[in-house]
Amino acid sequence: MVVLDLYAEVKPVWATSQQFYGIPYIWCMLHNFAGNIEMYGIVDSVGSGPVDARLSTNSTMVGVGMSMEGIEQNPIVYDLMSEMSFREDKVDIKRRYGRLVPYIQEAWNILYRTLYNCTDGLNDKNRDVIMYFPDVDPNSILTSPLLLSPAKHHSYSNHQSLRRTIYELRSDSYTHPHLWYSTSEVIRALKLFIASGDYLSDSNTYKYDLVDLTRQVLAKYANQLFFKVVEAYQLGDLSLVKQLSEKFLGLVEDLDSLLGCHEGFLLGPWLESAKELAQNEEQKKQVRLIVQNFEKNSIFES
Repeated sequence: MVVLDLYAEVKPVWATSQQFYGIPYIWCMLHNFAGNIEMYGIVDSVGSGPVDARLSTNSTMVGVGMSMEGIEQNPIVYDLMSEMSFREDKVDIKRRYGRLVPYIQEAWNILYRTLYNCTDGLNDKNRDVIMYFPDVDPNSILTSPLLLSPAKHHSYSNHQSLRRTIYELRSDSYTHPHLWYSTSEVIRALKLFIASGDYLSDSNTYKYDLVDLTRQVLAKYANQLFFKVVEAYQLGDLSLVKQLSEKFLGLVEDLDSLLGCHEGFLLGPWLESAKELAQNEEQKKQVRLIVQNFEKNSIFES
């Protein structure tokens, strides 16, 4: 028997089970739940965990593996994990675009400290409101005694307290997306990425990362905008609701345009790949029907 330690980068069972009581095991990185594309990782754990496990006393580790529920996202994490099959020492990766650019080096130092340093042990990544269908009653999302009184009675201090209350409440995940880093720091990293365009515009990897990082920043901004819409609604300021809602819908369109800038975020390549997998006429017919049905019913059609 060989045991898979499925979520070892966050919850290594080998360390609390006496090396699985002597049973051989494989150190696995799970990383991705539900195939979401949140920029997230724990690169220190991935780059050192397998080495620590292998060198531990009475180690029964016999290999490393990946047990993710989705791929084609966070390539830096999977690049690093793939390295761990061949490494005897902890890894400090400094390659990505084939050359060193000071701005990019600084940007990745920020991403290393923020996006790729999630150590809170939570796995509910990418619960941003922009990922959800807009079918939620605003009155059911947030509750507070302040919201029960007429808007005209709210003083400035009460309004500030209301804002704090809204952000502090804990309910469904779409009202409180998981956030483990400073968004202002990540915005600074994005500015450094943009400033490096003249040096790396010929790099497809850089283009992918630029789109991905911009998507990440806009998704978090959408969360803030969402709270403002709900707050305005519950305070009875319908004019502000309309203004902010139009801004939110504009952000959706901006994200759609952004993700159309790189094939790594497009649906088409996936559909074509599915067609190419067919090995005989019957499979080709089945794939054609599936793809045609998907295209016909796609929510992405205008």
